[in-house]
Amino acid sequence: MRTAAPDPSGVIRVKPRQVYILPTRFGILFGAMLFAMLFGSNNYGSNPGFLLTFLLTGLGMAALFQTWKNLVGIELTTSNAEAVFCGADASYPFRLRNPYDAPRAGIGAFIYGHQSPDAARVDLDPESDAILNVSKPTSKRGFMPVDRVVLETSFPLGLFRAWAYFEADHNCLVYPKPAEVGSGLDYWSSDVDASNVAETGNDDFVGHKAYQSGDSVMHVDWKVVARGKGWWLKNFSAAKGEQVWLRWQETEGEDQEQKLSHLSRAVLDLDRLDIDYGLEIPGRRIEPAAGESHRHRCLKALALFNNP
Repeated sequence: MRTAAPDPSGVIRVKPRQVYILPTRFGILFGAMLFAMLFGSNNYGSNPGFLLTFLLTGLGMAALFQTWKNLVGIELTTSNAEAVFCGADASYPFRLRNPYDAPRAGIGAFIYGHQSPDAARVDLDPESDAILNVSKPTSKRGFMPVDRVVLETSFPLGLFRAWAYFEADHNCLVYPKPAEVGSGLDYWSSDVDASNVAETGNDDFVGHKAYQSGDSVMHVDWKVVARGKGWWLKNFSAAKGEQVWLRWQETEGEDQEQKLSHLSRAVLDLDRLDIDYGLEIPGRRIEPAAGESHRHRCLKALALFNNP
């Protein structure tokens, strides 16, 4: 299989011998129609029939060449995809450039083995470029490479499909899928410094904790109960500046993936509430902080936990 690869500058160029081309189903029907026209013209000795048959044959051959030419010479550059949570589609951006003074229309791309009818397509004006996003479903956490990508076109008449393979060496970071609200995680570490923990009040929601006999039903999260997730109390905080530790040994879960899912949910909730939090998992300790970069650092540590 002839595959386009990046040059030392990181640019992928589609070369003439790397383009494959075959007729589409409409092209096959078109060819069958031409054969029938040729047979009929020959049987009846019809010169106008021969003329129309050869004219349409020439049109088909011109379409064959133009479809092949539509891909040759296109340049691509790649970049890493934005991180997503497991279960969502990873979107890999590619910049396509047309270095020639003729337009290139109907250029599509998809990841090998993941073709879909609504694959992304762009039209390239002369000496212009465009961003094309190629998606791939995620099924596990960690770095997911894009691997082989197919660039294709059936322009101008749809009688032929031309395609080329190229290798893209970039990844998408897949975070663990967050658990649902009320999944059993108590955000508050059992040994947090009392001077840093907010006094319980009725101002800011900070998460859930398990309902115990004797607790007031005033703080029961009835939406969680209605979804069949068990009985959970809403935790509220009246003070600011508290710090929370999320520790592996204090996280509920039947297996490793459930623990990671619960911790991922906690990171998202605490980040939304702008509470300083730290993360402690086997082999990794992240000091308490807040903000987007801290959230990404914690989720990345969870995504790569025990991953080679």
